[in-house]
Amino acid sequence: MQHIDVAAEGRIGDLSGTAEHEFNIHYDNENGDGQTVPVEYRRFDWVSGKAEYFTLTLFKDVLTYEIGGQTLKYGITDTFNDLFIRTTARKQNNSVVVDNLMLNGQAIAENSSFACSERCDYWNSSQYLWLTDLEESFTLTGTTTMTWTGDPRDLKDKDNPAPHRSELAFQLKLGDVIMGEELTGELATTPEPVSMSLFSVGVVGLAMAGLRRQKKG
Repeated sequence: MQHIDVAAEGRIGDLSGTAEHEFNIHYDNENGDGQTVPVEYRRFDWVSGKAEYFTLTLFKDVLTYEIGGQTLKYGITDTFNDLFIRTTARKQNNSVVVDNLMLNGQAIAENSSFACSERCDYWNSSQYLWLTDLEESFTLTGTTTMTWTGDPRDLKDKDNPAPHRSELAFQLKLGDVIMGEELTGELATTPEPVSMSLFSVGVVGLAMAGLRRQKKG
């Protein structure tokens, strides 16, 4: 089984316009019916092709998420064993990459990235990186680069449509996975290609073995 509790997200939004936000911390409903409205959110002017440094820290039941000098904090009581780094691009010629990753000072060679060449939609637009056996307190750092065409502020440009909201985004998802046959079945129901998800899971699960998190009593 795969259960996601909390996610820290960066997304295109409308680039600090009046309607949308560009990064947030949100949580999923326990019954699996989808996410709530963001718990906390901020506006941020992403620049196409520019790498932005981020930090995600869990310490003493407080999740701290920082991008570009802005900070979000969220108190949590759940325990986590797994972290999924998801990248999503749903518009043609758009891409997103999360790389230069370090977990508690240890470099992670892999990255999470997705580039849309054509015909990308909700069902075939994402890539996952899976970090497992998290420690009770941890710090994940890295950079994210989103590249797009068009102007996200102009939603009426039919000739050069730009991404909007979570059509270009990345998420740092905290939760738990129970290994076994259930994992394959659960991934098969997610809105991403099973082969892509399983490939990332296999590579990163092996690479990060040994970074262990103690469960709280």
